[in-house]
Amino acid sequence: MSGWIKTRKTEFKPVKKPILIVCEDSKSSVLYLRAKTKDLRLHVTDVEVSGKSGSAPISVVDYALERKKQNLREAKRNGTEPYDRIYCVMDVDDHPKLKEAMDSALLNGLIPIVSNECFELWYLLHFIDYSTKSRSRKEISRELDTKLGKKYDKGDTSIYQLIKDKESKALKNAEKLYSHASEVGKGQNPLQNPSTEVHLLIKYLNEL
Repeated sequence: MSGWIKTRKTEFKPVKKPILIVCEDSKSSVLYLRAKTKDLRLHVTDVEVSGKSGSAPISVVDYALERKKQNLREAKRNGTEPYDRIYCVMDVDDHPKLKEAMDSALLNGLIPIVSNECFELWYLLHFIDYSTKSRSRKEISRELDTKLGKKYDKGDTSIYQLIKDKESKALKNAEKLYSHASEVGKGQNPLQNPSTEVHLLIKYLNEL
């Protein structure tokens, strides 16, 4: 049933227009966000999570723009609702064209969701207290090994279930980092290490 979600009492209620989430890899962020939308009982017609874009931020944005054009054509032809929002989930890492990708996204009405250093920072924020200590991708991975009690694997499909009960803590930690990074960046898109905008996407999904 397109455009509806099923509640625990097996009732249906309308949700907002469909959205697209484009990620820069086909593992960690894609697996987590698909598990999140499934847990919220959002139908695939409401939220589409794609990892087909490639690993660079500019590739994410270019792919999202192509999907946007395609979706608009399909919506016009079929009389369906086009995407209301398109999110581009990207990591800072060492990508040389990150700013170009962000500028292109904003110019074309897309919503960049940037993590510094990487998406896995969102996972770590489920366990640690708020801290502005910068972390490399390797450091984040090592800390996750300890917190999860096993070797972190980007392809692990159980991550969402392992950490979902700590989401409220992650939201608070991410919001604090976001506010700090925004203040340091004088209102610009926070690119400080550590910082993430994943909580903005999660909060919106929860609202659906």
